[in-house]
Amino acid sequence: MLMPIRHSSTKCVQTRTNASQLKIHISRIMKILRLFTALFIAVMTMAACDDTTDNIGSSITNEVDNLSIQQKVFNVTSRSVVSGPVLSRNNTGMIGKVKDPETGTYVTGDYMTQFGVLSSFSLDTLEYIRNAHDGKIEADSCFLLVSYKTIYGDSLAPMKATAYEMSKPMTEDQEYYSDYDAFGNGWVSENNYHSSATYNLNEGSTMAFKIYLNKPYKARDGKTYKNYGTYIMNTFVEHPEYFKSNYSFLNNVCPGFYIKNTGGIGNVANIWNTELQFYWKIQKTVKDSQGKDSVITGYTYNRFDGTEEVLQLNKITNDTKTLETLASNEECTFIKSPAGIFTEVTLPVEDIIKGHEKDTLNTASISFPRMNNVDDSKYQFSAPSTILMVEADSLNTFFEQSKLTDNRSSYTASYSASTSRKNAYTFYNISNLVTKMHNAKLEGEKKNANWVNEHPNWNKVMLVPVTLKTSTINNSTVVTKINHDMSLSSTRLIKATDDANKDYTLDKSGNKVAAGPVQIKVIYSRFKE
Repeated sequence: MLMPIRHSSTKCVQTRTNASQLKIHISRIMKILRLFTALFIAVMTMAACDDTTDNIGSSITNEVDNLSIQQKVFNVTSRSVVSGPVLSRNNTGMIGKVKDPETGTYVTGDYMTQFGVLSSFSLDTLEYIRNAHDGKIEADSCFLLVSYKTIYGDSLAPMKATAYEMSKPMTEDQEYYSDYDAFGNGWVSENNYHSSATYNLNEGSTMAFKIYLNKPYKARDGKTYKNYGTYIMNTFVEHPEYFKSNYSFLNNVCPGFYIKNTGGIGNVANIWNTELQFYWKIQKTVKDSQGKDSVITGYTYNRFDGTEEVLQLNKITNDTKTLETLASNEECTFIKSPAGIFTEVTLPVEDIIKGHEKDTLNTASISFPRMNNVDDSKYQFSAPSTILMVEADSLNTFFEQSKLTDNRSSYTASYSASTSRKNAYTFYNISNLVTKMHNAKLEGEKKNANWVNEHPNWNKVMLVPVTLKTSTINNSTVVTKINHDMSLSSTRLIKATDDANKDYTLDKSGNKVAAGPVQIKVIYSRFKE
């Protein structure tokens, strides 16, 4: 009787083993099926980026894995918001004053620039300089060379700029916004050494103008020099240690210059570099072929450049009253730079999640159509090339902390004039943002029943014009920096509304149903239990 029992026990073990293996095989098969399901969802997600997917709905089901996919659309709302000052962190400057022909707003650009110094900085043989200047160390000419890469407006319009030497350097231990007051905060005074230039812009090979610093310069120690270049040269002779670092140079020699628009309306130059250049004559005696003394005279120069290692800060002055009037327009919203108008968008997070708490939110795409200009002026501001979508309450910290988009709380979209999403800015999938906002609300209300009232922007985002700095890493282009767009740009967007009296469709009963011109299209998926 023992043998059958042993035999029966062996069979039981084998049966259990086979059952375990079967479960493993089934698990592997299910994983494969789910892989195919994921691929199916991915295909549907990609299809959702096209406007031809309106018929996708609850009828789409993967019968093998009981996968149900639904598509819905929801209205969003938007409004214009005057941006106020923005973080002025840029390697370029802007000088000039223009009027936007489309909106009628004026914008003025001034900027502050510092100069970097190489530790290897030096002058020619001092003896040769003294020979040419009756025993003195002197510069024969000194000027600021203001180089620009693009211009806007009438290049023939005469403009005037004044360069003021800074009273002290603007330090790097604080953030500066585009409304900083260089005069009011004591960084520069009207009594400081300054010089002006009247100029015209051009788009030729020489895209630059000069502000000469050739009048006598009185230094802080009371000494007066022939010009600003002479001051620089003599300071180097007496204190070469001041030229060994940027910090020492800024605090002991040249704190920088504030370049201010002081006349003219009609054009703006986008400044990519400002150089402090100074020239001097040299003279030396040499022997000619016959052994006689011969005097040779020549000119040489040196310069200091505005670099990324030192500060360059834009000061933007806008026509605030006109901006406020534009922002109140109920027919459209605006995106306008620099430091102009942003568009605020309210996302229907609760409506999107309601009834789909157990579903996966696969995609949430939204497109913001642009309205074409009505003015036919050849001096139209261009539409922003790139806009940032960022949570409204995180707008300032995004730039102050030099963040990059994470596709969770922030995204970028480029203006498209030729793809399927023509004349629009399209964000192809902000589902992570919608989910994040929903979860934040749930967690907040667990701790505080009044959380929504205390966080009125919890479901709002800002659309902001930005510029992207990129680098190539392993043959891939990656974004390394995002700054506020400080160029002249402006566009109108179709205003998003959920008002059934403005934009609507009719349901089966003939009732009006709001169908705003801007909608967020979402795709859900669910594995049936």
